[in-house]
Amino acid sequence: MISMSEIRAALDGSWLLLRNRPEGMAFFDQSIQGFWRSFGVVVLLLPVFLVSGLAEKQFYFSENLYHPEGFPEGAFWTAQLFGLGIDWVALPIILALLAAPIGISQRYVPFIVVRNWTSLLASVPYLVTYLLFLLGIIPPGIAVLLSFSCLVAVLWYRYLVARIALQATISLAIGIVVLDILLTLVISQVVGNLWS
Repeated sequence: MISMSEIRAALDGSWLLLRNRPEGMAFFDQSIQGFWRSFGVVVLLLPVFLVSGLAEKQFYFSENLYHPEGFPEGAFWTAQLFGLGIDWVALPIILALLAAPIGISQRYVPFIVVRNWTSLLASVPYLVTYLLFLLGIIPPGIAVLLSFSCLVAVLWYRYLVARIALQATISLAIGIVVLDILLTLVISQVVGNLWS
């Protein structure tokens, strides 16, 4: 079970890393035990996952792509949950296989720990955007635009995390961020095909 003190420390560390301050690394448990515990952060992301799914459904309804009464509710949520699980472990698995060839074996565990924990802070802009859309405060077009802006900001954040946690070169950090986003896009496409 993840404690509140762990969450507070991780958020403090995440904020420091967002400000490009390497001392933020000290706020995370970078042991092997901390590595496995960091995957439990996905439970804390479930509210964002739920709001995201609701926003996606509402977008389909607003664009008349689906009628609420004919929406495949069960298939949609099953596919979304499957996608979340696969997306959460895909990059760590692939990087574990690539760690030795690309020279990150010594920094792999700290990077995955920080990558998992910083997902909490990275999810906040999306959560705010989706809630504003669901509450009818912003229209679908603005929500899409804000989501794209969130993506750009999160990609920059992921880059900073890769640079600091892996002590990586600019090109390696960019490569890992590109791999991460490509995996997410492919998984999203697969998830969409599973239910639609």
